[in-house]
Amino acid sequence: MDEVIGMTAAPSVSGDPHDVRIGGFPAWPLPLDATGARIARSLVRTVFGELGMPGELTYDATLAISELATNAYVHGYGGGRPATGSPAGRPEMWAYLRWGARPEVVLKIFDSGPWREMGAEGPSRPPLTAESGRGLEVAHALTAVHGGQWGTHRTWSRLGARPVTGKAAFITLPIPSRCPAATMPLPRSPRETADRIHRLLETRGLNRLQRTEGHGMTVICVRAGVHMWVREDGILHYVPGRGGVRLALCDGIEAVEQVVRHCADLDATYGSPERGR
Repeated sequence: MDEVIGMTAAPSVSGDPHDVRIGGFPAWPLPLDATGARIARSLVRTVFGELGMPGELTYDATLAISELATNAYVHGYGGGRPATGSPAGRPEMWAYLRWGARPEVVLKIFDSGPWREMGAEGPSRPPLTAESGRGLEVAHALTAVHGGQWGTHRTWSRLGARPVTGKAAFITLPIPSRCPAATMPLPRSPRETADRIHRLLETRGLNRLQRTEGHGMTVICVRAGVHMWVREDGILHYVPGRGGVRLALCDGIEAVEQVVRHCADLDATYGSPERGR
């Protein structure tokens, strides 16, 4: 097997809502003020319009993402600006499709505020007399009614001069079978999928990748103990303490998101190794 280390420079991150429909992974900066929630709502309406999602699902998704954006601004940044002066570390919104057991749209709000562990029972309920603080509870209810999910995880930013440690609050919603976007796309070849995964990992600051090709598969070593295999029958990634996860070739974005999440968790537990930033 021939070893290849490094690739050409990673492409810039797209901000075109249409890219979601064709398998892209756009990211948009959100302003650090109260208008961030409004802009997030507008982006969701545009993305869901591109996907042909029904009106009720679109309405509930805009409300849920609005609550997550507001929560990030108020609690992630304390209603103010992050310490960094560059665009990195500011709030972002991401969107992509994943396939798994069913087609779903995934929406995420990133903030660089400190990590807060969420209880297994979900968002804590504020006192009945409280005038605010129910944003996560609202997002939970609006996604659950459609059979979706919500949650938070550690991750790194996608925009700005360099990746910044933070967290993402996300919602997932199933795509109704009558929507054109519910049709699974034709998978890329294993080599094309591996190339795309490699580029996506590089955009997250994981620049010291080691890659081998041969015997009909590609192996990408992300860091010590964290590996990805891309073969004709799908993507397999392994993380210490988490075991292996298998995904279809068309779920390269989801595979990258899971690996980045696991690496961010490892950094938080054991300290951050040099990632070539």
